Amino acid sequence: MQDNPIKEIKKFQTDRLLDKQKYNHKTEVLHILEELVEMLGFESLYARDKAETIYQHFIYYEPAEEEKLVDAYADIIVFAIGSIMKLGYEPECVLKEVAKEINSRIGSIVNGKFVKDKSPEARAKWYKANYDKCKKEINV
Repeated sequence: MQDNPIKEIKKFQTDRLLDKQKYNHKTEVLHILEELVEMLGFESLYARDKAETIYQHFIYYEPAEEEKLVDAYADIIVFAIGSIMKLGYEPECVLKEVAKEINSRIGSIVNGKFVKDKSPEARAKWYKANYDKCKKEINV
């Protein structure tokens, strides 16, 4: 495992050829919406269904030009890093843990999304992110 979590997350994308898929605005927005619904405590399948509903009801427009899309995705990363810090965690450590977890999974691509193999054999190899070790010590 490298010390650079961005490289490891990119490895997840390239190893599964996700980076070779054509950009699909709806698919990418659905991924983000699904994660936002999961933040409310809902399971992944329910969250995916709700993300689709949200998208259908609220996304009426064609996507912005490419540079505005890149800026929006970068801003999402900035806000997410800030939120992780406000919760008392070290963002780089969190990303390293995420990278370990996602790279430990096998599966297949279904409708542009990586779907984990949930067989007992596959689950036995899964790494579970340990976010406790990413908590920042509070200096009093």
